[in-house]
Amino acid sequence: MGSRTRHLVWLVVPLAFVVYLLTLSPTVGLIDSGELAAGCHLMNILHPTGYPLYTMLGRIVSLIPVANVANRVAVLSAVLAACGVGFFLLLGLRLGVSRVVAGTGALLLGFSCPVWSAAVDVEVYALALVMVVLLWLTAEASMRGGPLLVVAYLMGLALTNHMSATSTVLGAAMAAVLAYRRELVRRIPVLVLLFVFGMSPYLFLVLRARAGPLLAWDNPVDITHLIRHMTGWQYQVWMFSQPFGEVMRNAGRGTAILARGFLYVLVPVVLYGVARLFRQRRSLAIGLTVSAVAAFLYAINYSIPDIDSYYIPCLVVLGVFGMVGLDGLVTSVECRVSNVGPAARTIVRQVPWLLGIAALVLNYKVAGLQGDYVAYDQAMNTLVSAGHNATIITDWWDVYSPLFYLQHVEQVRPDVCVIDKELLRRSWYFDYLARAYPWLVQRSQTEIASYRQYLDEFEHDRLKDPAEIQRRYIRLLESFVTHSPERPAYTTFDVDAGTDAGQMLSGVPRAPVGLLFQIQASSLKPQAPDSGLAAGSALPVFDYTKLTVRLPRSEPDARTREILLRYRFFVMRRAAALAASGHRDEIQPLIEWYQSLPVARLAPLTSRG
Repeated sequence: MGSRTRHLVWLVVPLAFVVYLLTLSPTVGLIDSGELAAGCHLMNILHPTGYPLYTMLGRIVSLIPVANVANRVAVLSAVLAACGVGFFLLLGLRLGVSRVVAGTGALLLGFSCPVWSAAVDVEVYALALVMVVLLWLTAEASMRGGPLLVVAYLMGLALTNHMSATSTVLGAAMAAVLAYRRELVRRIPVLVLLFVFGMSPYLFLVLRARAGPLLAWDNPVDITHLIRHMTGWQYQVWMFSQPFGEVMRNAGRGTAILARGFLYVLVPVVLYGVARLFRQRRSLAIGLTVSAVAAFLYAINYSIPDIDSYYIPCLVVLGVFGMVGLDGLVTSVECRVSNVGPAARTIVRQVPWLLGIAALVLNYKVAGLQGDYVAYDQAMNTLVSAGHNATIITDWWDVYSPLFYLQHVEQVRPDVCVIDKELLRRSWYFDYLARAYPWLVQRSQTEIASYRQYLDEFEHDRLKDPAEIQRRYIRLLESFVTHSPERPAYTTFDVDAGTDAGQMLSGVPRAPVGLLFQIQASSLKPQAPDSGLAAGSALPVFDYTKLTVRLPRSEPDARTREILLRYRFFVMRRAAALAASGHRDEIQPLIEWYQSLPVARLAPLTSRG
């Protein structure tokens, strides 16, 4: 590596890393952040597909005694993403593009929304970026006589982090086959062996599951359970099952995500790069194209809210084409202005840097998570809303995941029992409940045994009576409340939130208290005189000024807005309950409190509620 190349790397990589640090999530975030941070720290088995490589790296970082655990693991994302940007820069240089174009391409990739968002949060996608770019870097090197064996190993290793790397594995394999053809046949046994060796981190899941961690998703203690976990069988219902119209809408959204990554105006440059690379390196170009198409088809056929990061493998490929196209365009313009003088040529060479700066400026308020305490506040406010030794039943992952982290890592309110009612549809979750709340499992052992008979049939596709498993499921939920009458019981949902909510303790009133609904079951132990009940009413008193509500510094996305809207929802439910219980004098102070919050600007109260 020449001195100029080193200087370029030392310019681009630190710049990306510093920007990531400045926009890093300060604590636990939404979606899987809480589960992942806690999983790394406690060495749990994470949700499918397990992410063993990420778990082991995250475990090491989580032990560094700086800041909070979630912030430490988020820094890992920033480090990995910056490394991915550096590897991408080197890939561009190996393809023969100029240093300025390679640096610009790296910055465009690093400051694109999918990559930037992954770099500042507790997520697995920054490591996915590193593995994807490394695969292409080694694949390109192998086509010039480099180590093909390393490519095979990295293919297996990439799949131990995230299955979105499958598209890159397919593309790199295609490029290798086209480059080596018959010569590849005699190497297949060794290549397969190295590929399997690369996937060896999955053995960590089996060993760790047998050790009995706090949470072992899918409990992969043997090869059968491991394969089910690795393939994400429980998520397959959302894959390749959408109607054509939804797939087309997903395709439109995916196209917009990718186009934004190239600031829209560079899309023709990417297409030009496709044509150039097919002329220069046909085998590599075909492999890249196969990878991009596979990644795009996978993403548009998987309907989940946080799908943007699934386009990273596709974005990397288009970034390669973009660098090749931009290099050709800059060279062509240089030739045209060569008669003007060396100053004009210098200006043309340096213009691409403006594209990287533009990506930084345009996406700064969209991708960054600086000052974002939305998930943390929501979780803490939920705990503040619950009485001592409370039981909370929730159906919302964006509440449960940060609560799981706060309770089991930061040891906040260990007296509260939090149950995810959706995870109760998985048998392994009862192992967690037995470890975390043994008293709960002991008290409901009859209902658990009755329900698990049908749950086993459901998990093995042998269920014949869906109505009966639902009845036993509801009885189980009710038992968590009725068998512990001394514990105040809450839900994060009201009776009108769906079938389960309506069937559970049907007819029993629920009072909005903070960000929870307290179950007012007559079978529970009567409230003590000093329990805080409003005079002449079953509506508990609650001081909403105890809640902390902060807006993120960056522009909130749709999921963040949904969380923030919950405050408005509970205020309106509380106001309606106060009116019904004859405490109208308490409504106006409640409304004034809400209107004093910054969130009121996003979701103002109206006369229609």
